[in-house]
Amino acid sequence: MLSQRLLVLTEMIIMGEPTADIGADHGELAKFLVEKQLVPRVIASELGDGPYQRLLTSLRDTPGREMIEVRQGDGLTVLTPGETVNVVIAGLGGDAMVKILSQDWEKAGSYKRFVFQPMSRPGSLRRELSQKGWPILDERLVEENGRLFIAMSSSPGNKPYQLSALEIDIGPFLLQSENKLRTPYLESYLQKYKVAYSGLLRAGTILDDSLLDEFYSKIKELEAILR
Repeated sequence: MLSQRLLVLTEMIIMGEPTADIGADHGELAKFLVEKQLVPRVIASELGDGPYQRLLTSLRDTPGREMIEVRQGDGLTVLTPGETVNVVIAGLGGDAMVKILSQDWEKAGSYKRFVFQPMSRPGSLRRELSQKGWPILDERLVEENGRLFIAMSSSPGNKPYQLSALEIDIGPFLLQSENKLRTPYLESYLQKYKVAYSGLLRAGTILDDSLLDEFYSKIKELEAILR
């Protein structure tokens, strides 16, 4: 059974189209996609020798193994332009995802749908997508083993747009979500902002009041949303 964290990714791809899983770990997502016949083929990749060998071993007896191609390499270098419709990148931090895309934005633009699951600093990814004009199509929240995970989808674009400070941190869709996990998710950010704000006040060496003002504004905005 696929974990909730990975299952949500399958709901955000374009069904029935070739899919790449960059940083596929043990290949659980690839296995599920081919076993359920959700896509015609999957390219699963890993960078290091150890993870690559573990991926090969994990997939060895998978039903539909012929529909999965395992490749070793860094980010999108394992793909040719337009080789798949979907590209899934999960289990990395937002900064690492930006680095992968930034290696070749033109090549990245040859794939129709990206599905991301940043494990940290999702705001870095949202900021970069907005500056490059890649629309955020959807965002989802799931809980697994007491931890909240986010997933977001995007597609190539060329019209930069503005996100508010809260939208960058939390996500434009997640701010408006009716998901039951929205409240604890927002409360977690509120607590982070309060801790950061208090820390700046205690430090007493703030060189730029704008940072203090930014945290104060975020706190007040979130408190209003949570009322």
